[in-house]
Amino acid sequence: MKDLNFNPYKTKDEFRQNYKLHDLAETYGKNLLIQWGFGFTEFGKDNRHQKVWEDGEDQPDLIIEYNGKKALVDWKGKHHPIWLSNKRAILSYESWKSKLNLPVLICFALFNNHEAFLDFKFACLGVHSYTSSNQKEWDKNTTVEFEKDLPEFTKANVLKYLI
Repeated sequence: MKDLNFNPYKTKDEFRQNYKLHDLAETYGKNLLIQWGFGFTEFGKDNRHQKVWEDGEDQPDLIIEYNGKKALVDWKGKHHPIWLSNKRAILSYESWKSKLNLPVLICFALFNNHEAFLDFKFACLGVHSYTSSNQKEWDKNTTVEFEKDLPEFTKANVLKYLI
């Protein structure tokens, strides 16, 4: 077993609270996909209830399809319009992009502090640039930040990136 070299300051319930925004983003996103006529299937595995979460290959949440065109999608819920993601996950998603020859869309749903929906943006790996953060988060993960002017998560915009 790998020594984590830090003492987590969140209980398991507090840690799982981190997923609340993800789950809201996923609900909003899936509802939009259904309204737009997209099909989707689950792709990634939810690890939040595993006792130990080892480093490994992160997977995007879904494979989406529209008229035979597909992409991988990962949902991110945010309280602030700073489009951050775990660097390890992004590198893994880039690997899936190459393996499956599919675009990967990182979809950011923005909510206020009362969880009211505000905005939806997305980044397409390989198209929208990101920079690595120099500082590590509370959990010792390094993050990347996507450019500021990401496209709106709309049907027309998503279709531009499907293959």
